[in-house]
Amino acid sequence: MKYAKLKKSMPSLPHLDADTLLERLGLERRRSTFERVATIIGIFGAGILVGAGAGLLASPVPPADVRKKLGDGMRTMKNEINHGVRHAKQEFVEGARHAKQQVDDYVGKHNSPRVGDTNDTRNGAIKPT
Repeated sequence: MKYAKLKKSMPSLPHLDADTLLERLGLERRRSTFERVATIIGIFGAGILVGAGAGLLASPVPPADVRKKLGDGMRTMKNEINHGVRHAKQEFVEGARHAKQQVDDYVGKHNSPRVGDTNDTRNGAIKPT
């Protein structure tokens, strides 16, 4: 039964909105797919964190060694990312230089006077003296 039809059949409900009525009946609106997926991802992420923490606590390696290994791994990852970014930047700059050179070469080969240029004598343009 639609809410509007229910509201007409029960005149004492005009001050209630759909959410309030559902709440009083112990129900709620159906959640969207995004809300369901976000909840699942959140629970999964929390599970990963709890599992990682339990794994570190149950590890036979002393905590200081675990921290050292984690720190070394993070530094290595940071250095690799920085190297990759520098390399990508160099490749981009070289590509831009190459593209600019190609444009300059093309313009140099196909350089024709433009309308309004001082060297343009088309359409009766007067050459300045």
